[in-house]
Order: sequence, then C-alpha cells, then structure tokens
Amino acid sequence: MSIYYVSANGCDSADGLTPETAWKTIAKVNETVSGGDEVRFRCGDTFYGRVRPPQGISSEQPTTYTSYGEGPKPEISQYKITKPGAWEKVSDKVYKIDMSDTSRFDGNVTEIDSNAGFIKVSGKIYYRKQVNLEDLSEQWDYFCDDENKIIYVYSDDCPCKVSDDIRIACNIGCMAFTAHLKVCGLVFRGTGGHGISGVTGGAYISDCEFHEIGGSKLPGYPRPNTRYGNGVECWANSHDVTVERCKFSGVYDVAITMQGTNVVRNWENMYFVNNEIWDCTQCFEIWSSGDKPDTGFKNCHFENNVCINSGYCWGYAARPDKTVASHLLIYGLGCPLCDITVTGNFFSNARSTTVFKAGGPKAVPEDYKIYGNTILRPAGQKIIHQGDNTDEEYNAFEKKITENNLVMDIIEY
Repeated sequence: MSIYYVSANGCDSADGLTPETAWKTIAKVNETVSGGDEVRFRCGDTFYGRVRPPQGISSEQPTTYTSYGEGPKPEISQYKITKPGAWEKVSDKVYKIDMSDTSRFDGNVTEIDSNAGFIKVSGKIYYRKQVNLEDLSEQWDYFCDDENKIIYVYSDDCPCKVSDDIRIACNIGCMAFTAHLKVCGLVFRGTGGHGISGVTGGAYISDCEFHEIGGSKLPGYPRPNTRYGNGVECWANSHDVTVERCKFSGVYDVAITMQGTNVVRNWENMYFVNNEIWDCTQCFEIWSSGDKPDTGFKNCHFENNVCINSGYCWGYAARPDKTVASHLLIYGLGCPLCDITVTGNFFSNARSTTVFKAGGPKAVPEDYKIYGNTILRPAGQKIIHQGDNTDEEYNAFEKKITENNLVMDIIEY
C-alpha cells in the first residue's frame, strides 16, 4: 500500500509520495492508484475530474481518499470554466460554445460532455434548460446539442462580456462507488450528474460536502425533459455503507438515496447518520424493483440528521414535476423487505409534505419505522402526500406519525 499526495501546484511526473513531490491531477491519480492505497488532496485546492477508485482490498484496507494540510477542505469539481472568446454568435441574442474544443474552457478538460445540468454565472445558478433551441427566451436559458457537443445560450450580449466567471456543470459524476472505499474530508461540487454513485460493498463516507449537483438530462430516458442528480446514490446490491457528518445543499434531486432495479442482494447495514441537509429537493429516498423473495432493505438507518427547506432550491424550480418536494421520498417498492429506521432526525419546512409515497403498495410499509423525530411543518400542511389514499387511510397515517414523533406547526405572523 502507498500514500500519495495531490496538490494544485504539483507535477504529474513526480512520484507523488510526499507533499513536496505531489501529483497535480485527478487523471494521474486514476491511472496510478491501486486498491488499498491512500490519496491525500491538499486543503484549499480545487481538483477537476471524475475520481475512479479501484476496489479496496478489504474493510480493513480500503482505498482511501482524504486531505492533508490546513485550510478549507479540498474540492473535487466537474465545472467547465469558459475562457474569454469561447462563445460564438449564432443569431441575435443566441451564442454557442463547442464543448469538444478544450481550448475554450478550463476546469474539467479531461472528459467531453455537453449535457449541462445548470450554468453558474458569477456565483448564481441558472437552470432553465430548454428542450428546443427555438425555446430560448430569457437570459442564460440554454439548449444542449449533445450529438454535436454544442451548448447554446440566450444572452443580451456576448456571454464573456456579461460575466468573466461562467461555469458549466455537465453530466460527469464526481466519484464512482466501488467496494471497500473510504472518503473523508472532501467537497464535491459542480456536476450535472451525481456526487458519489454506483454499487458498493463496504463504503465509509464522512465529513464530506456535496453542493451544486444535478440537473442533466437523464440518459436513455424516453421523456426528453427528465433530469436527475443525487448527492450520494447507493444503487441496487450495495451493502455495508456509512455516510456520516456530511453536508448537502443545492442538489437537484435527493441528498441520499438507496435505489435500483434487479435487486439480488439486500441493501443491508446502511447507516446515514448525523448529516446536515438543506435546500435540496428531497433528503432521503428509497425505491426498488426485482422478483426475488426476501430482498430489499434490511437494517437500514436514517438517524440524527438535520433536514431543512426541502424543495426550496434551484432544483425544485427546474423540475417539470412540482409535486415531489419532501424530506422523505418513497417510490415504488417492488422488493418485499423495507427494514428501515428513521429516528432522531430534525425535519423542518418541506415545501409539499414531510413524506411523499408513490407507486407500489399505497401504504407506507410497516417495517419502514418513523418515530422519535422532530417535525416542523407549515400550518395546515399534510404529513404525507395523500395521492390515491382514502381520507381514512391518510388520517390513520397522520395519527401514527403525530403519536410517535414531535410534530409542530410553523405559524407565520
């Protein structure tokens, strides 16, 4: 096993074995690191590119990504930062940039992509992604021609004259899950896709941050305006995962999710604890599908988290579907097991409901246990999206939640 250092002032031709001989790029990390190695990014620096970890050796010898030095946490970013002169005028108030021409931008230049989730201009996120070029009508509206790798924007003047800080978040995830992975003390920012996602058998994520994530078109999905992007996504057959003391904000979809199809192995021993989540569209999501008996969620925990302002974010504004803006999201449950405990959390001010349930059995499964939480909701707001449940079914669930949790109304004066 080796320990490698990475610095914005480093050199990829060095050995990477000391802070003085640190590497410079994520590309060098990806091509060199072996399972069980440790990678340390220098605090205060930003690194561009998708991290592709090799599988760790065991839970005792994981592949590790962390930090060194003093200062702010190091950032892993996928932003493409446009250069002066990068934009070409197409017609009155419409400009384009060729995302296959890496001379036109800095940031992540190692991966070509034009499926933008959002554009960040002088610190502000613009999310109005149009399905058709002719629909561009407001400042920073954009259209992605993914076949030709071109992004078009609507602008009153040449974009580089309007702002000298234009960042494009494309469909390039920040890090891929693998087995026996440890990630501590890093910031993931600026992707149109996911923060960390995939299948893992043993992962520990702690003291990390996930900001400005999602919004790209969902590849392969037939409906053209379907967009996506999660903070931490544990896909089907993941198990033994802990995510603790992390911070999430500005996520298009959900901060933390367990989801997937063709489930063979349970999501088992999953712990999402002591995290802070604010200004995301949802906080915690589950859904599953598969035809094997005795599969699904087993010994899963969402505990002692702080969840604030779900749905009060750019992601909600960008969504075609405005109904799903809740702290807890339960989609179709094709697998029978749902052994999940939600307790000790502080839920405050969801835009629509505390819980949103859609698809599969109408009732929230009995083994999905919600108790011992503090819930602050706008006065008169329902606890759960009623959907096609009867008033009797809804009232029974509301009674159960209010008896087993501290539920208080937020009253505006």
